[in-house]
Amino acid sequence: MTMTHASGTEGSSRSDTPSFAGYRIAGAIVALILALLLVVQIFEIFDGDARTVPEVRWGTPPISEVQTGLSGVRTQELIRERTTLQAPRGEFGPSPENPRTFQVGPEVQLGTEEIDTPSALQTQAWSTPSEDAVAMARGSNHVEGISTLPYVGAEVFERPFARDWRLGMADIATHLGALAILGFAFLLAAFLAIRGRVPISSGKSGRKIKRFGFLERFTHWMTSGSFVMLALTGIVIAYGDTLILPFGSYVLGQTGWLATWGHMMFFPPFALGVLVMFVMWIRDTLPSKLDLKWLKQGGGLFSDEVHPSARRFNAGQKLIFWTVVLGGGVLILSGINLMFPFFWLSINGMGWVMLVHAITAVLMIAVMLGHIYIGSVGMQGSFWAMWTGDVDRNLAAEHHDLWLKEIDAKRGPAE
Repeated sequence: MTMTHASGTEGSSRSDTPSFAGYRIAGAIVALILALLLVVQIFEIFDGDARTVPEVRWGTPPISEVQTGLSGVRTQELIRERTTLQAPRGEFGPSPENPRTFQVGPEVQLGTEEIDTPSALQTQAWSTPSEDAVAMARGSNHVEGISTLPYVGAEVFERPFARDWRLGMADIATHLGALAILGFAFLLAAFLAIRGRVPISSGKSGRKIKRFGFLERFTHWMTSGSFVMLALTGIVIAYGDTLILPFGSYVLGQTGWLATWGHMMFFPPFALGVLVMFVMWIRDTLPSKLDLKWLKQGGGLFSDEVHPSARRFNAGQKLIFWTVVLGGGVLILSGINLMFPFFWLSINGMGWVMLVHAITAVLMIAVMLGHIYIGSVGMQGSFWAMWTGDVDRNLAAEHHDLWLKEIDAKRGPAE
């Protein structure tokens, strides 16, 4: 590792750095915009019009004698009607816009009735008749038949987990995911507006020290770049109706096509990057007692005078590393299952994998916003560590003092 000299003198004041007031103003503006978006998102969660809330279910009149001694013709009619009941709810199921009845002969055996207290958690209510349901009206059990259609799951007529899956995707992953991303972004912008950019307290020294080598920087940018593209394409897939459909169905169709293929194309470099980073940095990112002290002091982010000791990676960087390794590992494994559906999982297994993939992805996006913030506008001089590989010596001394001492002990102090 080599030392290079640049213009400036050690111990220079903050007056030679760009004005920090602009960062606070920009943070305040962004925080205001994000606050408005949060209000809209919270309204969307609780207004009920975009949630999975059943309002009508199957209900039954008293059991009739027509259930016994059915003729052959009526038996065939019964089979046809039961097949209709198992068809897609949007086409044939009970709904406020599409009331249906199930009739054998002159008497109605199954009709529709309103749910007393509609709730998004009542995912079983669509196909669960009352206690007096006729024997021909099955409850919300897993129902399979025989199909010659050339795709897995075609024989499934009724599957209660599909309603739970829809609740998880439509409400938990989509709405709460948007809330997590917008909420964390708002906190970061508000922190920038209040705290301002974290400066190099002692000013720039004008001397550089090598922080990361070429392989480390290349791996970092390959992984982060592919993650950003995976996040953007995933957001298009998850929120396309909200964000892109207002520009027209054609734009949504073309964007969705690109996002679907792009999501798979950026998967290999992301997976490779996570693996290489794990091998390169695992030794330097193992937890230690020093991390507890760093976390207790808030990493020095709340005061220019507090600089907790750290080695090559501080506790915050270690948390980001393990988030990428563990969260990225979950995304990689679940993504492989989604790229090769039904190879080793059933239809219910695929539903769980998709839920885990979606929820993990939105949480990782929220956490990565913090990493991007600190590495860009949040802390003076930190961006260059991964761009050129060099950082100012005073920055290293304030945030990685123990690591700097190790480097000086190996190569001698800077001239």
